Amino acid sequence: MTTKSETCTDPAARTAPAPSRGARDITLGLCAAGYLALVLFDDVESPLMTLVLAVLVGYELVEPHLRHH
Repeated sequence: MTTKSETCTDPAARTAPAPSRGARDITLGLCAAGYLALVLFDDVESPLMTLVLAVLVGYELVEPHLRHH
């Protein structure tokens, strides 16, 4: 009887790799540009979108400093 190897049954081995810092920065920049385009050109104002974008930008600014401590 054959058993599965540990790499097949280990949940950590099946997780996708985390996106690189540059990819996250580009994605966040595109989201911010899209949000600004909506607000400036289509007069779409959403407090929820504003809050989410502010939290994401704040997290991206603070997160590197938290990792070093």
